[in-house]
Amino acid sequence: MRIMSHFTLAKKRVAKTLSLTALGLVQLTLVGCTFAEPEVKAVLQKPTANYQDIIPLPVKSQQNRGYFSLSYQTEITINDKRLKSEQIFLRDLLKQSLGFELKTSSSQSSSAFSVIALELDTSLNLPEEGYELEVTNEKVILSAATSAGVFRGIQSLRQLLPAVNTKLAGNTPKDMVWTIYTGKITDQPRYSYRGFMLDVSRHFYTVEEVKSIIDSLAEYKYNVFHFHLTDDQGWRIEIPGWPKLTTVGSRSAVGMDDCKNCYYTLDEYADIVAYADQRHIMLIPEIDTPGHVRAAQASYPEILFCDGDPLEWPYTGIKVKISSLCFKNAEIYDFFEDVVAAIAPLTTGSYIHVGGDETPKWVDKKDYETFMVKAEQIINKYGKTMMGWTNDLGEVKGLSSSSVGQHWSIKKTCCETTLNMIENGSKIVMSPANKTYVDLKYNKDTELGLKWAGFNSVENSYNWNPATIVPGVTDKDIIGVESPLWGETVKTIEDAQYLIFPRLLTISEVAWSPQESRDYNSIKNRLDVHIKRLKQQGINVHQPQ
Repeated sequence: MRIMSHFTLAKKRVAKTLSLTALGLVQLTLVGCTFAEPEVKAVLQKPTANYQDIIPLPVKSQQNRGYFSLSYQTEITINDKRLKSEQIFLRDLLKQSLGFELKTSSSQSSSAFSVIALELDTSLNLPEEGYELEVTNEKVILSAATSAGVFRGIQSLRQLLPAVNTKLAGNTPKDMVWTIYTGKITDQPRYSYRGFMLDVSRHFYTVEEVKSIIDSLAEYKYNVFHFHLTDDQGWRIEIPGWPKLTTVGSRSAVGMDDCKNCYYTLDEYADIVAYADQRHIMLIPEIDTPGHVRAAQASYPEILFCDGDPLEWPYTGIKVKISSLCFKNAEIYDFFEDVVAAIAPLTTGSYIHVGGDETPKWVDKKDYETFMVKAEQIINKYGKTMMGWTNDLGEVKGLSSSSVGQHWSIKKTCCETTLNMIENGSKIVMSPANKTYVDLKYNKDTELGLKWAGFNSVENSYNWNPATIVPGVTDKDIIGVESPLWGETVKTIEDAQYLIFPRLLTISEVAWSPQESRDYNSIKNRLDVHIKRLKQQGINVHQPQ
């Protein structure tokens, strides 16, 4: 029998013994430079990636010439029970990418052939999501001050190993040995808020489809999932006491006048929240109001509708500024509070997003301002902070400084309302449409997507600085970046994937990596590696030219 190997281990490697007796094979001893035992069969894989392939780009990394060997005998250890969830996540992840399940232990004195150690270390001088990843010949040590930091580090580690491939599970020979280059990564995010928004009103996604998108967010170190649950085209969340919101209001979508079961029960919503929480992703629900409410109005016209455009329903189009709540009816506040009261207890994050933009021309400014001030009071009553689009929220006087504005404007609509919110003491999430909207076409030949804000190529989505988009808005005013996917042209999950990928990756680096370290030529080469990984996961990816 002969060993199947095409490279040597570093000369300084400490002697190690890999027992293959479970396979009825003799014992293989790895000593020094090369594998030279003619009696033993082992399948040794070269490292599948370099440290410089990681997206988003780490703050600091040093790759060395040695190798860490990972086999079915490798053990994942933790030094604190608070890392149990991260340990199980990594074990299950590696099973999907390597094909075998690693042992787990809470002991730091493991006698395993090789060890991946997840460690909480409060002495590290790193922010909440910062981490250190050190790879030696015998051990991978992933340390952070918080479990969130450890989880972010896992995403870098996974990129140094094969991509998830569920076909492998249980089918990989136990003599397979994977390798990672030795070295060290020290990393932390530029912004504390790195978000993605999914519009499930214009196009409805199943629970499993939503979870698959959350998985991709986790892989690229996003930590916010903005869940756009309501709009003119459909109401997507069950609300006790208002059954017609789902029996009537959920039945429409863009291009569909009979969308069956197109809503989430409260149990399903709670399940999605928990799924995101497990990946250290905060879910922010959006109840778009007082505009974008055609679906709600169609459900309860006697309470919510009194003026404006005729109440066309189902509404399968894509126009905006076609609906607004009936401000002269005080019951709209009971409606809004019942919605908040239903979702707030199930939402573990700090925010509820109200949209607040694109109100129709017939809406009186004073009515709008009155509603938004009361809406914030209701949201605060249930322990949450209000978020909304700076257009038109930045025109409202009387909001608290804790409210958060989201900036989408391009030059035609920029930027007084955003500056107003900053002057009021609010923080801003940057989502300039021409840079972050992944529902825009890549170029003139792209079949999917819109072009109202121009084309958004992969390069364009990368080459920008959040702190220089709006004159007068700097990093001290910005908590982060968010990329929305609106659903006007999406018909399937594959359509969504094509628009999302690879721009999700470029924008992740805008939000995570230091501005001075970013270079499009660098990420362009790295994208080639990641596009292959994404395709291996069965994801439909746009191939940049």
